[in-house]
Amino acid sequence: MIIFVYGSLKRGKKLNYYLKRAKFLGEAITCDKYPMILSKSKWYPYLIERKNQGYYIKGEAYKVSSCLLKLLDRVEEAPHYYYRKKICIKIDGKKYKAWTYFVRKVPKYKKKELLSNF
Repeated sequence: MIIFVYGSLKRGKKLNYYLKRAKFLGEAITCDKYPMILSKSKWYPYLIERKNQGYYIKGEAYKVSSCLLKLLDRVEEAPHYYYRKKICIKIDGKKYKAWTYFVRKVPKYKKKELLSNF
């Protein structure tokens, strides 16, 4: 299975150690545009499932086991805080289906707050 990460699970970020046993597949970008904003704390982003709004989101792709995916669900507090869904991503121009996490409760935001990368 492939997971697309765009926030605190990326290399160099505070939760990346959860992916130490996963295979890094490369830098990735979403096939579709999505809104992404920072949390109030500014420590992590929220990806919002509103296709064709916002930007193409830059992140990373990893190959993970089903056991690791279940652990990541707990880390991301899915399905209560975030929920997991498959989206289309591109790695070096090639398309893949990958799991990612969307925020469940969408906060109010302004267009100027939208990000393409965290």
